[in-house]
Amino acid sequence: MQKILLTLLSCCSVALYAQFGTPAGEVGSTAIHADSNCFIDWGNTAHIIKGYMDISMPDSGTVDVGSAESACGPAKQNGVVSLGDSGVAVVQFFNAIIDGAGFDFAIFENAFNDTFLELAHVEISNDGETYYRFPSTSLTQYKKQLGTFDGINTEKIHNLAGKYRFPYGTPFDISELDSVYTDLPEEFYFVRITDVIGSINPKWASKDQLGNIINDPWPTPFISSGFDLDAVGMINGRITNCVNLQTHPSLYFYSINEETFIKSRESCTIKFYNNSGMLVEVISILKSGDTIPVKLQKSGVYYWKTEQYSGGIFIK
Repeated sequence: MQKILLTLLSCCSVALYAQFGTPAGEVGSTAIHADSNCFIDWGNTAHIIKGYMDISMPDSGTVDVGSAESACGPAKQNGVVSLGDSGVAVVQFFNAIIDGAGFDFAIFENAFNDTFLELAHVEISNDGETYYRFPSTSLTQYKKQLGTFDGINTEKIHNLAGKYRFPYGTPFDISELDSVYTDLPEEFYFVRITDVIGSINPKWASKDQLGNIINDPWPTPFISSGFDLDAVGMINGRITNCVNLQTHPSLYFYSINEETFIKSRESCTIKFYNNSGMLVEVISILKSGDTIPVKLQKSGVYYWKTEQYSGGIFIK
C-alpha cells in the first residue's frame, strides 16, 4: 500500500510540475524563428470573425486592428490582425499541410516578451467544415485571475498558439491528433485559430483538454485585444504549382463575409483559369495597393497568371 501511495504521489507531482518547451532562444525551446528555411509555404487567404474588446462588456465593441490580409503571407510582412475575446481566424492554404517528420506548421503572434502571452486554440480541417482541435494543456493556476499585464510561464503551456514571443512561431505536430481522433484525413487546407478569452469566470472561460480553465492576461479592453495573428507557416506539405508567397509576395487573396478579394503591390493583369484550362475571369489592377473583388461564384480550384507570376486559389 505504501509503495502504491508513493507511486501515486509521484505521478501527481509529475502532473503538477510537468513542463513543456522553454522560452524562445533557450535550450529546450520548440520556438521556430520566422526566417527559418523550414517554411515551404504560407497561408494565402483568411477569414476573420472579430471578437469583443471585453466580452464581459459587450458594449465595449469589437476589436479594430488589422484585416484578413494581415494574416496572409509570410510572418513579419503584413502586420497583425487582432481577434479580440473569442474572435476566430481561418487561414487557408492552396497547398496541403501533411503529417511529416517533426512539426508540420507554426503560428505566429506578436507577443513582445516571453511572458505576456495571449493564447489561442488551434484546429485543422481538410474541407473547412470538419475541424480537429489540438489537445492543449495549461498548467497555469486559475484560482486567481491574471491581470491585464500579468505574465505566464511559457513552460506551462502546450499546443496553444501564442506560446512564443515575436518573431518566433509556435509549432504544431499533426501526429498529436492521433491520440484524440481516428481516421484523420491525410491533407489539411484550413487552420482555425480561436482566441482564448483568458477569464477564469466560468461564464466566459476557455478550457484545455483536461478541463482546466486557461488563465491568461485579462481583461485587455483595447482595440488590439486578444490573440494577434501574424501568419501561419507550412513546414510539411504537398506543393503544387501554387505561387510561394515567401518568394513572390506581390499578390494576396483574402475573404470577408464569404467574398474573395485580391490585393496587389504592383500594376498587373490577372487571368483566372478553371481546372479545364478555360479562361473564366480577367482582372486589371491599375495601381499598387488596389483591392479588387474576385467574382468566381462556383467553388473549386482556379489557377491564375500575371505577366510575372502564376499560382492558384481555392474558392469555397
